[in-house]
Amino acid sequence: MKVKTLVPWFGSNRTLAHTVGEALVGCNWVGVAFAGGMSELLYITARTVVVNDLHRHVINLAKVLAHPTTGPPMYRRLRRLAFHPEQHHESQQWCKQHPDRPHLVPDPEAAFHYFVTSWMGRSAKMGTGHEFNGGPPVRWGATGGDSNTRYRSAVASILGWRRVLARCNFLCLDGFTFLESCQDKPGHGVYCDPPFLDAGDRYKHGFTETQHYQLSLILGEFTKTRVVCRFYDHPMVRELYPAPRWKWMSSTGRNQANAKTHEVLLVAN
Repeated sequence: MKVKTLVPWFGSNRTLAHTVGEALVGCNWVGVAFAGGMSELLYITARTVVVNDLHRHVINLAKVLAHPTTGPPMYRRLRRLAFHPEQHHESQQWCKQHPDRPHLVPDPEAAFHYFVTSWMGRSAKMGTGHEFNGGPPVRWGATGGDSNTRYRSAVASILGWRRVLARCNFLCLDGFTFLESCQDKPGHGVYCDPPFLDAGDRYKHGFTETQHYQLSLILGEFTKTRVVCRFYDHPMVRELYPAPRWKWMSSTGRNQANAKTHEVLLVAN
């Protein structure tokens, strides 16, 4: 797979997703509370993986690609599509006009337009309040990457993603509702990558400080389940997830401007 994220999600964990898989080794059931771009799914080896996000379009796209009936024709349709600003604009408008269209069953039309909007548009906008605005990036010189090549790489990666997604179960719930439903048992794992502090207003489904506090209380109630969380290093995170209850692992990631950032992976049990 050339492209290791299902969609170019704002704040995705593409470069460090393997560390999440390493932290969850040995779990036979894993719940992913805030799926986003789903990069971590490539490295989670649990027998059962339950993937959740409140964002209906990204969950619907995953369901359509994973399904044996809808996945292959979706790949062929996207592969044959011309890369063109008018197509990108048409798909943006479709998504705006059908905000709640993806529902209980896989919706191929919604998945098609969401994929086009995601990969013909600018990177790292999906999951924000402006994901359906703006035009595709156009290169007027030879420096930098090529937008059509990026789109073609994403389409080619669908074949690999279909194998990964076919292993998963998908839900579209509020993250707190999802976590409160997870059973606290040995051999279980929970992964949380919530909206980061100080960037919450950019997410379509953001988090307030009160919600971060609520999340820490819910996660603190797990005593048998291995819990893994990803954050930027932040004073409030240090207050809510103190050592030695939480094992802190620091790493250097990249933000949306490709600048280095100090990330932390927190592990309990």
